Amino acid sequence: MDIKKHIRIEHTTRHDYSGLVSFSDHSLYLRPTDSLSRKVLNFKVETVPASRQRWVRDVYGNHILVCNFGLTESKELSFKTQIEMEVANENPFDFVLESYATGFPFKYSPVDEAALASCMGRSATKGAGKVIDWFYMAVANPNQHTDVVQFLTEINSAIRRDISYTRRDEEGIQTPDETLQLRTGSCRDMAVLFVSAVRQLGMAARFVSGYLYDPPVEGSAEEHVFNRAVGSMHAWAEVYLPGAGWKGFDPTNGILANGYFIPSAVSHEPSCVDPIQGKYYADGAESSTMEVNLEIDTLS
Repeated sequence: MDIKKHIRIEHTTRHDYSGLVSFSDHSLYLRPTDSLSRKVLNFKVETVPASRQRWVRDVYGNHILVCNFGLTESKELSFKTQIEMEVANENPFDFVLESYATGFPFKYSPVDEAALASCMGRSATKGAGKVIDWFYMAVANPNQHTDVVQFLTEINSAIRRDISYTRRDEEGIQTPDETLQLRTGSCRDMAVLFVSAVRQLGMAARFVSGYLYDPPVEGSAEEHVFNRAVGSMHAWAEVYLPGAGWKGFDPTNGILANGYFIPSAVSHEPSCVDPIQGKYYADGAESSTMEVNLEIDTLS
């Protein structure tokens, strides 16, 4: 594990409305989760209008900040999140698989399969009927592989190769079939495509939302070396591999997740962990605009 880096994350989301509106509670899935390679030192959210805040933990263990605005009416709703944390890079290949799960296909133990049920499902869900057809054309050995990590890496790289990245700050996720038809998608669209493919192949996969720290490399002319989604929150996928646990795969950039991938929420259903969730109320129709800004800097 490398020397830890002290980083700062500033994430601002602002909504402007054409008239006065009021707000429901808003749930923020923005606090990074701590691990052996990362530690949150400070987390603060300032809102306009001002809010009362409380913490909730969901069924996945995500830390959710709930903001209550009471009866306040406003033409602006903004969330300014400031985070300081320590992160350390780590070797994403530093694990040992159970002997029965080194190749593809493999079968989970009954205990694991029961626990992973919500993240599995061989049948194609609505909007994912073309995924397996794409998969068979995208990888060299679709039926079996002696190395399951290499097999998953090939799927990861195939999405990176076949789908062009486009940033979309608005709500909503494309279905896997839409992403394959358009050949473009955001990081969350590509993560959903990866999850769908892996589940239909009999493995457990889940959606991850968070941040990606792309540190500058000494001597490189490029400010950001590998991250195609710089400037916005990131999304990737995790696959459960016996012996290794949940391992991250990032189809947007075609790499395995290391210590610089900073998850803030995980779920079997991507819509459950939209970064900011809530509603506004108005007496009549009101238009709105949204602006998102994200900066991640090294402090030391």
